[in-house]
Amino acid sequence: MWFKQMRLALVWVIIIFILCNMKPSELPSASYFFKGFDKVVHGSFFFVLTFLLSRGFYLQTKFPLLKLLPVTFATFICLFYGGLIELIQLKVFTYRSGEWADFIADAIGTFLGTIPFFIYKRIIDKPHEKIA
Repeated sequence: MWFKQMRLALVWVIIIFILCNMKPSELPSASYFFKGFDKVVHGSFFFVLTFLLSRGFYLQTKFPLLKLLPVTFATFICLFYGGLIELIQLKVFTYRSGEWADFIADAIGTFLGTIPFFIYKRIIDKPHEKIA
């Protein structure tokens, strides 16, 4: 049951890893849109990841602590993952550059990604109206 609830988040983690570590020549130029577009992309990646992790942790039943504190765990994991990607870009995939600005964009996306989860949680936890 745990994997079933987490599969979207796990797929998204892999997608983020692949896209963040591709050679720049294989990616479309971010400057085609506007300066700083790559920061919006980083923030968007982690916005979605935070929501998917929080949702998966909340819906799973195997680990009670994850269900109790889904946003806390999702936030820590996303911040760690964002930092890890920047370190990997700096040390392993040297054709990429690890940047503080990218990590900050990841963090902003992470914190903003908690908002839709709380809305989602409020909707699914709402008791169904009784039909009289």
